Amino acid sequence: MANMKKEDVKTETDIIRFLSDYSDFERDVYVATFRIPKGKVSTYKLVAEMIGRPKACRAVANALHNNPLFPVVPCWRVVKSDGGFGGEKRAAAGRCELVRKDGVRITEGKVAMSGDLIFAEKFRKHC
Repeated sequence: MANMKKEDVKTETDIIRFLSDYSDFERDVYVATFRIPKGKVSTYKLVAEMIGRPKACRAVANALHNNPLFPVVPCWRVVKSDGGFGGEKRAAAGRCELVRKDGVRITEGKVAMSGDLIFAEKFRKHC
């Protein structure tokens, strides 16, 4: 982790440097998730598509479940395609609350998925 503390991670380049021992896939997932702005969400499927691995939604979910850079990398902003929060009930409730605090509308425990709320962009790798 190149003598860097989690608290010092502020940019995409910092993420890549901090996670130098992680796989390219994991670094791509964390950088793509880092780009999701406050007040927006993405889905595991969209993150997989953003990084050029459209069939890797479960692997994206697993990587985010093990996010070593929480809260720098806002993993709570990635939800299931139906707007739900997966995983263990208590952890899902915590992510739901973080999304709500980000200003995202929650209805019956799910993100009210709408086009202006969903973040998806073409991912460009850092060299």
